[in-house]
Amino acid sequence: MQGIQIKNITKKYNGLTALDNVSFSFEFGKIYGFLGRNGAGKSTIMNVLFGMPAIHQTGGFKGEVLIDGEKVNIKSPVEAMKYGIGMVHQEFMLIDGYDVAENIKLNRENVKKTPLSMIFGKRLNLVDRISMHKESRATLDSLGIELSERTRVGSLPVGYKQFVEIARELDKKNIKLIVLDEPTAVLTPQETRELFVNLRKMADDGCAVVFISHKLNEVEELADRVTVLRGGCVTGSAAK
Repeated sequence: MQGIQIKNITKKYNGLTALDNVSFSFEFGKIYGFLGRNGAGKSTIMNVLFGMPAIHQTGGFKGEVLIDGEKVNIKSPVEAMKYGIGMVHQEFMLIDGYDVAENIKLNRENVKKTPLSMIFGKRLNLVDRISMHKESRATLDSLGIELSERTRVGSLPVGYKQFVEIARELDKKNIKLIVLDEPTAVLTPQETRELFVNLRKMADDGCAVVFISHKLNEVEELADRVTVLRGGCVTGSAAK
C-alpha cells in the first residue's frame, strides 16, 4: 500500500493505557481530521509517528508503523524527517531573534565551502545566507504567504509565526505526511481560512495532512476523513 500505516498500536504510561490497539492508514493526498477530548490519544498517535522522546523514554509502544508497506522503526524526530514525516507542534519552536529564513532553515542551514574547509574539513564551511533566503522565499511563495523572509520572527503576529512553522516543515522537500496539532488555536478566522487553503494545496500536491483539533466545524469543513478518539480507542471514522 502507498501511504503510511499504524497497526495495532498500544501505548501505556505508568500502567495507564493512552492507546489501545489502534490501527489507521494515511493515504498521500488526503486530509485527515482527528477529534477528541484532552487525553483521548490524538497527540500520542502523532508522537509515535514522529518518534518523540516522550514515547521512547517511557518504554516505547507495541504495534507497527509502515511506510509504503515496509515496517519502519522511528526512534527520533530526526529519523521521522528522513522518512518524510513532519510535525507542527502546538508550542512554537521558533527563535524570535532569528529572521524567517533562519527559522525555516534551522538545523538545516545551507553552507558553502571555503579554502580552509577544503583543507581542514566541513566544520569550517560558512553559512550560505543567499541560498537560504532564496530557498525560503520559494517555500513561502509556494504557500502564498506574503511575508519577507528577512523579517525577524519576534516581530510577527502569532498567526504568521504559525505559517513560518508550516513553511519550515514543507521546506524539507521530501515531506510525505505533515501533522498539525491544534494549529488554529492561535489564529484569527481570516488566518484560519488562509491556513485551510494552504493545507488543501499541500494535499493536492500529494502530501498526507493530519489535522488535530477540538473544533468539530473546522474538521468537518477541511478533512476528507474524520476520526474520533476516546480513551485511547477509535470510536468512529468516516469519509466525507
